[in-house]
Amino acid sequence: KQFNPDGTLVWKNWLDTVTAIIPYFKMRFLGGAFYLSGAILMVVNLYKTVRAGSFQKEVPAEAPALANISKNRKEGEGTHLWLERTPVLLGILSFLTISIGSSVEIIPTLSLKKSVPTISAVKPYSPLELEGRDIYIREGCNACHSQMVRPFRDEIVRFNGKNGQYSKAGEFVYDRPFLWGSKRTGPDLHREGGKNPSSWHYKHMYNPRSTSAGSIMPRYPWLIANNLDRSKMVDKMVLMKNAFEVPYTKAEIDSANKWADNQAAKIVRDIFSEATDLKDAYAKRPKGELEKKEIVALISYLQRLGTDIKTTEIKTASNN
Repeated sequence: KQFNPDGTLVWKNWLDTVTAIIPYFKMRFLGGAFYLSGAILMVVNLYKTVRAGSFQKEVPAEAPALANISKNRKEGEGTHLWLERTPVLLGILSFLTISIGSSVEIIPTLSLKKSVPTISAVKPYSPLELEGRDIYIREGCNACHSQMVRPFRDEIVRFNGKNGQYSKAGEFVYDRPFLWGSKRTGPDLHREGGKNPSSWHYKHMYNPRSTSAGSIMPRYPWLIANNLDRSKMVDKMVLMKNAFEVPYTKAEIDSANKWADNQAAKIVRDIFSEATDLKDAYAKRPKGELEKKEIVALISYLQRLGTDIKTTEIKTASNN
């Protein structure tokens, strides 16, 4: 676990394994192709077998009658063996046993109002960030990128600098579902917010190799081409408030579209100020075109990640 000042491991970094195992990914694809081909051949074989066969109707069949055994316990018979012969009693006792075990596990959890300490700095996602998070999940980003910085010094330094923080449970109280994970083909993103400019994220999604040499991440150009569907945005906020007690106010829900417009406009201004090539590319296009795209919503989510916690002192309900 010895690490460099930037948090990368001295004796090979886990990212090095990503490029090293590319040949094995190809072998896995080939093996999967064989597996799928075998399943298809099995279906064909079953179909041809059924077509070639013929059914015999009303074939006589008879099974010997079972001996009548008393429900009473026999002499020398074990308790468990006797219970197995009494399905009603066995079913009742099994139900009672499972109920007691389940109650011991469930009731203490239900008696707690909250099992996760509240972090005062953590706020709900904005409407645009909520949409961006859904896009992030839709595109399968969470399959390769986890949202959880582990409590190891090298990870904390690498993903958030010397005064960084590992992930706290209270940071995920508004995530439905949470995006923790153990598989990291790509870097952890829980502290991604503010780490790279918005224009970097734009270019990274258009062509990951332009910003990260050797990346095996696929391109996502359709995020730049597709308009964001906001038709369910307000409904999502209402659902989060009513079903999951996310503290959105009525004013925030009523002004959701304006809130999203303002945030999208700021992100686009940042992109144009950071990258003149992108500003020139959009100069001849209709004004406000980029603000409507899915890429802006995704960037808003990525730029939010981990930014609620910025100091080394985290105030929770347990240490206030």
